Amino acid sequence: MRLIYLFLLFILIACSSDSNKGFDNLEEIKKDFISNILTESTLDEGPFQMNYHLRAILFADNVVSLMGDIFVYDHLPHGWIRYEGKTYVKTNGSFKEITLNDLFPQPSQKEFLRSYCETFLKQNGDCNYFQPPDPLRDHLDQGLIKVFVVDHESLILVFQPYAVGGFADGPFTVKIPFTTLIGKWQAGNPLEMHLPITKNFLSSWDSENWISDVQEDHSIAYQKDK
Repeated sequence: MRLIYLFLLFILIACSSDSNKGFDNLEEIKKDFISNILTESTLDEGPFQMNYHLRAILFADNVVSLMGDIFVYDHLPHGWIRYEGKTYVKTNGSFKEITLNDLFPQPSQKEFLRSYCETFLKQNGDCNYFQPPDPLRDHLDQGLIKVFVVDHESLILVFQPYAVGGFADGPFTVKIPFTTLIGKWQAGNPLEMHLPITKNFLSSWDSENWISDVQEDHSIAYQKDK
C-alpha cells in the first residue's frame, strides 16, 4: 500500500512540475500559459485559467505581511498552485523584507521550528501524508519550511502543494503564537522588536473574521461576525 501511495505521489508531483516556477516573473508565467493553450491544450480540457491573488494578512504601523497565490490550469489532469509570503518590518524609518533566517538564524532555532511543525502535522488529522497506519512521511525536511506570513499574534508557516499533503486538501499551515517563540527564535530580531501588536492594525488571516484596532481620538476593537 505504501508503495502505491508513493507511486501516486510521484505521478502527481510530475504532473505539477510547472509549480516549481517562482513568482519573480509573473509575465513569464503568463506567456507560458498563453503558449500552452495555443499549442498544446485541447478543447475538451477547458476552460483554461490563470489567477494571481495577493492580499494583506497584517497591516500595521511597523509590520506588513502579504500572502500571494498563483493558480494555472492549461491542460489535464489538473492545474498547479503555488504560495508566497512577503513580510516587511520598519527599520530606520523604512520597510524592509525579512526572511525566516532573520528570525531563526541558528541551527538550534531552525531545529525548533522544524520539530514544532513536524509534531503539529503528525497530530493534525487533515495532514494525510503524516497519518497512520502507513504514513508517506515520518520526518519533515527543513527545506520544506520556506513560506511564511504573520498576523497580529502568530507566525504562520505555509506549505506548498505535495510538501506535507495532497493538492486538493491544502494549503496546509502551522500557526505558532509569538508568545511560544519567546526564547526560541533570535532575541531582538527585526520582527520581535515591534511586538506586541496591539493597536493600529488590521489582521485578516481569516478573511471572513478579520480583526482591527484603530487608535485615533478613540480606540476601536472590532471583530466581524461570520
